[in-house]
Amino acid sequence: MDVVCWDWNGTLLDDTDVARAAMNAVLGARGLPVVPDAATYRAVFGFPVQDFYERMGIAPADFRSAARHYLELFASHVSRARLQPEAVTALSAIAGLGAEQVLISATVPDTLRQQMAPHRLDAHFTQILGISDAYVASKAEVVGGWLRSSGHDPHRVLMVGDTNHDEEIADELGVRFVWFALGHQEPPDHDRHPVVHDLRDVVRHVSGGAHPDGAAPRPVVAS
Repeated sequence: MDVVCWDWNGTLLDDTDVARAAMNAVLGARGLPVVPDAATYRAVFGFPVQDFYERMGIAPADFRSAARHYLELFASHVSRARLQPEAVTALSAIAGLGAEQVLISATVPDTLRQQMAPHRLDAHFTQILGISDAYVASKAEVVGGWLRSSGHDPHRVLMVGDTNHDEEIADELGVRFVWFALGHQEPPDHDRHPVVHDLRDVVRHVSGGAHPDGAAPRPVVAS
């Protein structure tokens, strides 16, 4: 692969618990049942975000108010989130292979920079791109615009993400995709794309070689 396009929230940043707590506060304020654990959250989360809110019992007319409340709560506590285990190892190993890395997130740019600042990862990426509308949260145009302007062959681009939206973008653009299973959404029950539970396993999809710790590649689970 010539380039790896990373998702941020859930994929590199382990913020699922922060997101679930913020959503539970929004639900509790409306007298709705809360999400009891991370497994349940992953089973119900997905894009479009409006549909996820409806599954939680939030009416469409209340979506923007609820989303605003959620974003405020999430922003207040996201600093508690740590990077996913082995995120730095994977980024460093891919950089060592000479592959370009970009980060494209369904987060507005200023907020994205604030979330990334404590983790000091900027040097790994040639570009860091966010979306313009936090309520729509669609990054398809951002990824597509970046790919067209980059001149990269889509078949030599690998996207790594944790949601159906990431997968849909990859399929639409004709780039390869790897699901990260421990982010915001449970991987789907199909085998179109590989699923990894350890970010070091992304390295083998870039190089086809061994892991950065020198061990033989672990099996990659496909759901």
